[in-house]
Amino acid sequence: MRRRITGIVATGAAAALTLGFTALSASAQQAEWTVDPGGDYTAASGTTVLTNTANGVTLDCASSEASGSLVGSASGTPAQIGTIDAISWTNCSGPLGLTFEVIPENLEWTINGESWSNGVTTGYIGGITANLTGTGCDATVEGEAPGTYDNATDTLAPSPDAGSGHELTVTEVDPSANCFGFISEGDTVTFEAEYTVTPGQDVVLQ
Repeated sequence: MRRRITGIVATGAAAALTLGFTALSASAQQAEWTVDPGGDYTAASGTTVLTNTANGVTLDCASSEASGSLVGSASGTPAQIGTIDAISWTNCSGPLGLTFEVIPENLEWTINGESWSNGVTTGYIGGITANLTGTGCDATVEGEAPGTYDNATDTLAPSPDAGSGHELTVTEVDPSANCFGFISEGDTVTFEAEYTVTPGQDVVLQ
C-alpha cells in the first residue's frame, strides 16, 4: 500500500510539473513579437501637442518628422521593437504667442510593445530627453511617452494614458529663463501626435 501511495504521489508530481512547463511554454510563445517588414522607416505627423498637466498650458507644433529602425522579431513584454534615431518639430508655439524650438537629445529613443489586441499595439516611447527653448524659456523634459501603433492605419500615436506607468517630467528649468512661470521642475507633461509610418508595418504578438 505504501508503495502504491508513493507511486501515486510521484505520478501526480510529475503531472503537475508537466502542466507547469506546458503553461510556461505557452506563456513564452505569447511573448513573441513579429514586425513585418521591419527595417528602416520614416514617420510624419501633423499637429503635435505637449501639455503641462499642472496648468493645461500647451506647446503646439505644426508638424513633426521622425526616422529610425524596426526589428523583425523580439521577445518579452515589454519588448523593444524599434528605435527613433532622428526626430524634429516645426513651427512650435506656446502661450502668449511665444515661439519655441524643441531639440531632441539622448537619441536613439526606443519603441516598446507591452500588449496587443486586434491589430493595435500598446506600449511606449522610452529614453526621451528634449530641450524646449524660446524667448524667456529654457526647460528640459525627460521620460517615457505612452501610446499605440495601429496596423490598419500604420499610425504610431503617442497619447496620454494615466494608468500606463509611463510619463514625461520637467526635470530642469533655467531660473533666468523660467518660461514666464508656465512650466516648473517636477511638472508632468503629456505628448499627443499621430505619426504615419512608411513603409506600413504589421506588428503582431503571438
